[in-house]
Amino acid sequence: MRYAVIFLLCLLASFRLALLPLFAMQALNNTDDLIRQSTFIFNGTVEKLNATTMKSVNATEATAVVRIDEVIDAPGAPPDLARKTITVQLRQSGSFRVGQHATFFTKGWLLGNSMAVIEVGHLMEAEAAPSVQKQVSTVHRRMADEQLQSEMTTADAIVSGTVRAVRPSKIAHIGSEHDPDWYQAEIAVAATLKGKIASDTVVVFFPHSDDVMWHDSPKFKEGERGVWLLHRNQVRFPSVEDQYTALRPLDFQQQIQIERVQRLLKGTR
Repeated sequence: MRYAVIFLLCLLASFRLALLPLFAMQALNNTDDLIRQSTFIFNGTVEKLNATTMKSVNATEATAVVRIDEVIDAPGAPPDLARKTITVQLRQSGSFRVGQHATFFTKGWLLGNSMAVIEVGHLMEAEAAPSVQKQVSTVHRRMADEQLQSEMTTADAIVSGTVRAVRPSKIAHIGSEHDPDWYQAEIAVAATLKGKIASDTVVVFFPHSDDVMWHDSPKFKEGERGVWLLHRNQVRFPSVEDQYTALRPLDFQQQIQIERVQRLLKGTR
């Protein structure tokens, strides 16, 4: 949605952010907060108040039936939601009238014959930014950087390099369906970005198992290039305590991400 007043403020921001009035800066910060809290963001029209689309949700003064006019951000949500009506548990009863349009920032609640969500906030037409979608993308990139930076802070060492060899490790199996089936990857180190590595190679242990417990852990193959965030004592398993491991999805970054890693690493020092 494009609205003249906020659009003018955004034009001013493109020349000099400091020229923005204080209330506009607060509005932008508030929208960032709403995006961070939300898992489903959409533009919608209130069709009914004190009503629901699901029998399992009781109609109250804080429930509304809202038509989805445009999906802005909905990771994992059902497809083809546009033009469908859903139930919204309003943050505050009496905050809407039938026929009002708004951008809804919500969290998932129930899914069945219809869908119910919980509002964390909204922007009315007059308040909405000219491109919430763009702001969502910006905030999500910032959140991803913050998550990676947090993981980098806990890493004992960070190296870039190439997988020289991959083989089963000699670590004993644990006799469980959640057995990690430890493999080891020998990394030829091109650069040490954090910590100290005693030689030009480092061994990284990783679970070869695809069990649900280890499904998202990085799996390495010979010739792979990238950046490893290495941890000791990442798990309390026999014979692994003092070995380097890379178990979380963020612990391995493709080679194309090395400049991003270097940039974020400066912020951890």
